[in-house]
Amino acid sequence: METFVNKGKSENIESRGPKSKEQAIMEAAEELFLEMGYNQATTTLIAKRAGVTHAMLHYYFRTKEHVFMKVLEKILGELMQSFRPVMSRDEPFWETLEKGISTHFDFLAKHPRFVPLLYDTMIHNPELIDRMKENFLPVMERVFRFHVGRIQEEIANGRICRIDPVQLMADIVTLNLSAFLLMPVAGRLTGVAPDALDNPFLEARKAEIIALVRYRLYGKL
Repeated sequence: METFVNKGKSENIESRGPKSKEQAIMEAAEELFLEMGYNQATTTLIAKRAGVTHAMLHYYFRTKEHVFMKVLEKILGELMQSFRPVMSRDEPFWETLEKGISTHFDFLAKHPRFVPLLYDTMIHNPELIDRMKENFLPVMERVFRFHVGRIQEEIANGRICRIDPVQLMADIVTLNLSAFLLMPVAGRLTGVAPDALDNPFLEARKAEIIALVRYRLYGKL
């Protein structure tokens, strides 16, 4: 996985203000996993970034795998929470779907290194992804079924084009993911770190994705 380490983060976490040792370790681990990937981020580096001893890290988190799973739970927990407001049947279909697309994209924009980390982990440490599925797959399935159900209702009532709802959801997810999966490549070619890509570019990309989906739904009616 291509990485773009921010040299400005080399100071230890404790220099940023008082906090619990466990919180400091979690913050350091999240930064290093996102910067370096699971295999390259060692517990020694995490302890140094957090400003704690190696023994203290293992007191709070038994293994590197344990702290990694906690980091994944935290980030994916944020994603699950962000979807709650966009699963309402009280709002019109398009407004709900547009909000869902935007919410997913905005989450990825907030965590631009998360998609490359997830991809790298799937390739090199798939067993970690398998463990993560147990907690988050049921929630993602509920979100998926909600939107597929609403798409099917709109098709049945003749309000949108006849499309495969599953393919449409796949289009939305892959369009959003691709923007951030390609960030390390773009950064490598341009010398611009992914976190530094300007918001106007991301906002324009999100608007383009929403326009493409809307045309797919309504363009041929």
